[in-house]
Amino acid sequence: MIFTTRRLFALVFLTIALPERGTAQAHQHPASAAAPSAQVASVVQAIQALFAAAERGDLVALDSIYAGDSLLIIEGAGINRGWTDYRDNHLAPELKEFSNFRYRPFEIEARVSGNLAWATFRYALSADLPNNGKADVVGRGTAVLERHGNRWIVRLTQTASRARRPSDPAMP
Repeated sequence: MIFTTRRLFALVFLTIALPERGTAQAHQHPASAAAPSAQVASVVQAIQALFAAAERGDLVALDSIYAGDSLLIIEGAGINRGWTDYRDNHLAPELKEFSNFRYRPFEIEARVSGNLAWATFRYALSADLPNNGKADVVGRGTAVLERHGNRWIVRLTQTASRARRPSDPAMP
């Protein structure tokens, strides 16, 4: 199924209004064979794999996690359309500047409905930057995923962050 940007936004806004909450809950299509907890766990694993590949700077792994040309990335006020745009104009240049890069998700909450899933999460990012700079932020995000066979691919992420405060949790 191919999504237009308008349909993806509609999906995101509709899913926010759903009443289910909690990391162990999922809304699942009745025809689905896997148990809800297994579906939720597989979505959580996909989000963890996404962050781990980014932390390693593994663009090849990310190529199989992201949804190619139908990917939409919203980061703060910025937007990238398609994996090639995001990889070449945002992620790869940013990763080249980072050293000691750590990028960790936590408090991942996932929901599943048929072949679609969405997850909310918190994340921590730290990196050494050129000229003795340092990035140390925490943020929140949302991801929309689609099942392809027995794996999940990421179609949309939206993240926002701010500088870490003393009251924030430590890097996971």
